[in-house]
Amino acid sequence: MDKLISWIASPIPFLIVITTVIIVHELGHYFVGRFFGAAVESFSWGFGKSIFEVKDKRGTRWRINWLPLGGFVKFVGESQLAQDVGKLERGPVGRAYPDLSPWQRLAVSLGGPAMNFLFSILILAVVAMTLGKVEIDQVRVQSVVPGMSAEAAGFKAGDVLLKAGGRDVKSTQDVQLVTRFSAGEPIEYVVQRGGEQLHLTATPVDSIDKDPEPGAGPKSAKIGLHMEPVNPHTRKLNPIEAVGYGVSQVGDTIGTTVWVISKFRLDSFSGPVGVFGVADSVTDQTMKQTQVPLLDRLEATAINLIFLVAMLSIGIGFFNLLPVPVLDGGAAVLCVAEGLTGKPVPQRVQEVALTIGLACILTFAVVVTWNDILKIRLG
Repeated sequence: MDKLISWIASPIPFLIVITTVIIVHELGHYFVGRFFGAAVESFSWGFGKSIFEVKDKRGTRWRINWLPLGGFVKFVGESQLAQDVGKLERGPVGRAYPDLSPWQRLAVSLGGPAMNFLFSILILAVVAMTLGKVEIDQVRVQSVVPGMSAEAAGFKAGDVLLKAGGRDVKSTQDVQLVTRFSAGEPIEYVVQRGGEQLHLTATPVDSIDKDPEPGAGPKSAKIGLHMEPVNPHTRKLNPIEAVGYGVSQVGDTIGTTVWVISKFRLDSFSGPVGVFGVADSVTDQTMKQTQVPLLDRLEATAINLIFLVAMLSIGIGFFNLLPVPVLDGGAAVLCVAEGLTGKPVPQRVQEVALTIGLACILTFAVVVTWNDILKIRLG
């Protein structure tokens, strides 16, 4: 019975996470568009046919659709697909989307990613103020696996890790991240041993991880280090510190995302199936701790999902900034081109760009989804 309940309930965390992030993104477009007086045809939660809707005094239809997966905002006259180019609905109060200046449309396009980043900053700041931020003094080598590249490089137990691949080490995850995506590539690690700084070079090798991180898949590059944080402690931040922490975390996550993309390893990308796996895994791992009171498990699950929402919101915001037609970044490129030339991009060019962009996104989605399925099967 417990397994049946777990199986039935497993989509719920995923739906909560993905819908929250996408609705926040679409609200960013909506609020910026309304600021410039754009007419909004509809704002929808979910896709497909409407099961409930209400129209506000400006003529905007607020809809709940039967497939509760994300949502979208539709401005009057907005071209979202190739067949939409040139179409112009009338009815809702306000200016049609094409009537906005290119710089106003640029702001609307960037409003979604901006809202995602601001939302993540807010989440991280609130968590840092209420639950606190985990801080450590340093990351230390606990032991070295015999026969692995770390031993050959000269690592010793007690070494303090300062840098990995040129990146400052603030947590064990910093070392794991650099190592995981650098199989076959010599990586320089800077360690403190006594009063001396040493530069050690080790080459990570792919190995099967018996206990992979949620969504990471079982294959991971390693050098053979067991690490431990020194003096971990939790400190609650004041509001100014908390906002600064949120901003720095968003910046660090974007920087890490760019670095990971530069490695272009297929297992570094995840789609909806991967997000489902992560949401289900973090929920399942917490709820299986039956020795912990139910309310405590529910609280821990909620906190884990809140962190997941923050991280996914950053990812969605960044992904949509890519200069690919159909995405916000592609729309921004068209707006800049029109703003600089003083002429709108020809409709035929827009149609071709949207078609190519949609084909690229669909191809990428299929490849990433297949990769996510392989992770689940092999895991």
